[in-house]
Amino acid sequence: MNLRSLRYFLKVTEYGSITRAAVGLHITQPSLTQHLKQLEEYFETPLFMRHGRGIVLTEAGRLLRLKGEILIDQIEDLRSEVEQSAATPRGTIAVGMPISWSELVTYPVIERYRREFPDVRIKLVVNASEALATAMDNSEIQLAVLTETDDPGRFWSTPIMEERVFLVGPASSGLREDKPVTLNDLIDYPMIIPLNMTLVMRRVDRALASAGLSLNGVLEAPSTNILPLIEKGVGFSTMSAAGLPPTGPGSPFAATQISGMSMAWAIATPKNRPKTAAVSAFETLLIEQIRTAVSSGRWRTGRIFDEPVDLTKPAATGAPSKLRL
Repeated sequence: MNLRSLRYFLKVTEYGSITRAAVGLHITQPSLTQHLKQLEEYFETPLFMRHGRGIVLTEAGRLLRLKGEILIDQIEDLRSEVEQSAATPRGTIAVGMPISWSELVTYPVIERYRREFPDVRIKLVVNASEALATAMDNSEIQLAVLTETDDPGRFWSTPIMEERVFLVGPASSGLREDKPVTLNDLIDYPMIIPLNMTLVMRRVDRALASAGLSLNGVLEAPSTNILPLIEKGVGFSTMSAAGLPPTGPGSPFAATQISGMSMAWAIATPKNRPKTAAVSAFETLLIEQIRTAVSSGRWRTGRIFDEPVDLTKPAATGAPSKLRL
């Protein structure tokens, strides 16, 4: 079967007329008719019937249109992947980034990547780690920054860094970064709980539950409303270092570390797809931006995993006992 003939057939079904399709394709009507005839000979069945205002697809024609569109899409995807496997990044990539990383990492990386590789089209997915892992399972993204998932060994992963977890409150709360609080202390703070509980809050909640304790939740609210509510003095919340608002003189917020609580992150790619040149280039810029954010001091408490880390043993800094990817 000639793919050009299939493309022409799909264009005819789009226009609903051989005459209009020939004009849209910039070919003669006899040439287009010949391609359609070749398809019917290949499948040994009529694909459409002519009438005064155009064509009507037969049952076989409707099936070919449905399956043909899928086939053409798959061929285009294959072409994109093959193109991306070349030394020069090109084509389309889909990447997944944590919500809290937007300002420190995601936006700077995207801006630089677009500047250095203008021939690559980027699909950016910003979501929670679990959602990004699911998207990678479904072949919707080719690279993601992940923390814990429920199924170890699903992806190729490179542990890259860790950051501490903070308690955030209004400036009047007296929280100070040089005076960390413990998990047990958290039960004394009125907490604002995200409606869609964040990974940080879930981790804190599980740690408290293992000690027979629970958060003092006084309000549930969308994540986008939590900082304004904290500023009004309604309550406190937990956040990773990357998502911290500015604190210090003149800021409406105060924050302090929660002893023994941190988040470890890894860059993950699917095992069932080759890493293309475009994805590799994005990964390189991503690692560079993470290092820049940490070394500049903007990423408070951030620590790069420069050496291999045994993630099955608790770290002195309070890193998670195990990173499962």
